[in-house]
Amino acid sequence: MTMMTTTRLSIGLFIVFFSPLLEAAAQDAKADDEARIDRVLTELQSRSDGLHDIRCEVAFTDDDRVNLAKNTKKGRIRLLIADPNPLFLVHFDKTELDGVAGKQEWYLFDGQWFYQAVERLQQVTKQQFAGTGQKLDLFDIEKAPFPLPFGQKKETILKNFDVRLAQPTGSDPPDTDHLICNPKPESRLAKKYDQLDLFVDRKLHLPTRIVVTKNNGLEINTASFPDLTDKSVNTGIKPKDFEKPAIWNKYKEVVEESVPANE
Repeated sequence: MTMMTTTRLSIGLFIVFFSPLLEAAAQDAKADDEARIDRVLTELQSRSDGLHDIRCEVAFTDDDRVNLAKNTKKGRIRLLIADPNPLFLVHFDKTELDGVAGKQEWYLFDGQWFYQAVERLQQVTKQQFAGTGQKLDLFDIEKAPFPLPFGQKKETILKNFDVRLAQPTGSDPPDTDHLICNPKPESRLAKKYDQLDLFVDRKLHLPTRIVVTKNNGLEINTASFPDLTDKSVNTGIKPKDFEKPAIWNKYKEVVEESVPANE
């Protein structure tokens, strides 16, 4: 028997005896990942169900690989779970486009109207999303005009996405689980997203980073909440904390066509 024949025989025996073990190990690893995904999404929903308000820093990056432009913004976000609709205010006091410092920007939803104010344009654009007393589910990633980054339901995520657990890397936020969510072909979200990445804090059970990939990977939006901790949650925010900034009185107001609620 030649050495080559002996080697082939050894490889064959390895395959025969160890392949079932390797396959079983792979199945066990897949089952462990699926259990972990279910646990992370369950904890995320449970924490969201007890959410009253959030205030924290936010850093946003828009990486446009078609026009080779990169837009970064830093500021703070406030969110209040109110009746009939949540209120939120995002104020970016530092903006930068391709390395050039920009002006302030605001995004405000008062329960009925959505406002976008841009200091550079000296303009406030407003759009009605809900009528008086009309309930708008801003946590519905399928229908909301701008689904909020906190408060997503496990059932909705699993209905619309195939979810897998990514291996941790050095660039991940510390102590987080990285869920890669790819829209299912039959989901209406397949037309909006290529991929949604959620980095969920293992103690806080809320995302500290969200990455949205669109347009076949040519547009990547990243939202990070670098100081989000237990102290950021349920801090006692009131509706009065969402009043329009006084500087808006100097801006031109533009009214855009209303958006039907939950359509």
